[in-house]
Amino acid sequence: MNKQVYPVNQLRVFINTINDLSAELLLQEAMDEYNHKLYSEKVEEALLEKDEEKFMKYTNLLKELTDEDTNDEAQ
Repeated sequence: MNKQVYPVNQLRVFINTINDLSAELLLQEAMDEYNHKLYSEKVEEALLEKDEEKFMKYTNLLKELTDEDTNDEAQ
């Protein structure tokens, strides 16, 4: 029955930290989604233009983005 009581300032700091982390996660997720769409479009353009350099660049960026997502989920 020993319930720990936190001072109000500690609770505010904790809540602010959680809010900051939540916002950061949402922003990162939105950026990843945007970049995934952009890179996929660029890969399609490169295929249509038969531009191997552009294709390699954007497939590598897309792979890096996908690898980051896979690593984040594994943790």
